[in-house]
Amino acid sequence: MDSSIIGKIEKAKQYSEQKDRVNITSFAATFKGNHDNYDVQFSDGAWRCECHFFATREICSHTMAMQRILDEMLTAQDQPVPAI
Repeated sequence: MDSSIIGKIEKAKQYSEQKDRVNITSFAATFKGNHDNYDVQFSDGAWRCECHFFATREICSHTMAMQRILDEMLTAQDQPVPAI
């Protein structure tokens, strides 16, 4: 392994310990619930889930769990992030 990649690996380890460097603005995931798998998304500062509970209340155990998992890395957006 060359020295430049070793430096990058060390930097990646350091970055991974500094979670405040990352702000997640959007993502999609599959959440394995007790009864089914659900597509969960975070975009434009808002959560979305395809489960029936979310459809009527705009919150569910899947989105609340993801909020707890990702905590300070989520970026709440008042307005959509402009396209680059």
